[in-house]
Amino acid sequence: MKKTILITGSSGQLGNSLSSYLFESFNIISTSRTGKNKLLKLDITDKENVKDVLNIFNPDIIINCSAITDVDFCEKNHSLCRKVNTEGLYNLIKFSKKTIKIIQISTDYIFDGNNGPYSEDDSTHPLNFYGKSKLEAENILIGSNKEYLIIRVNGLYSCDFDSTNFLSWLYMQLKNGKSVQIVDDQISNPCYIELLSNVIMKCIIMNANGIFNYGSSNFLSRYNFALEFCKIFRFSKELILPTSTNKLDQTAKRPLNTGLITDKIE
Repeated sequence: MKKTILITGSSGQLGNSLSSYLFESFNIISTSRTGKNKLLKLDITDKENVKDVLNIFNPDIIINCSAITDVDFCEKNHSLCRKVNTEGLYNLIKFSKKTIKIIQISTDYIFDGNNGPYSEDDSTHPLNFYGKSKLEAENILIGSNKEYLIIRVNGLYSCDFDSTNFLSWLYMQLKNGKSVQIVDDQISNPCYIELLSNVIMKCIIMNANGIFNYGSSNFLSRYNFALEFCKIFRFSKELILPTSTNKLDQTAKRPLNTGLITDKIE
């Protein structure tokens, strides 16, 4: 008998990719906050909605892809950020059966970027409220007595240029011949969404538990990442202009070197 997997945030890039990738092997319940585009309505901040949906479908596994990931927005809207990123997961834990497994997607932003790259066991110290909300969610899940899997990722990207992400923005700018300023001092090992979906499926099949980092094998700045993009899609590298984080005057502080060591999951 196929296991039933409920995916929150299925209207987002990762949730959508997972729904498609896992469809043949599991009974998939794809949900979103609004319930548009034939998705089941599940607002994880609405306790009654969460309770009703989990009672009806009784999933074996929940993959929580719901999150506010706009770091500057989170810095300006603490209450809403915590409501979605932290309290939403708490609701899933509270109203799900004891035997359920919860897979939580977390972030490199739980680290301060002073001593990267980081392993799963390194001390956490988020610089911004987004990172704090995701770290609190991790701790709630770890202390919940539920079976859990936490996957920390950084720099999620996809070649779906119709979606809202760093690459789609970069593609449209370069396609229109516009130059762009990209920071050269933020280092990470970006995570390709389609590969992450494959990794999550393997983790489910192998019944992996605990905390795992996932990302590419190479560590590079966003600037060098953009240069690689130009190379592959044959745009002029002259359109990519390097800049530093402190010149951008962003609302939320960004950790600079947050690459994730992936030896454990490999």
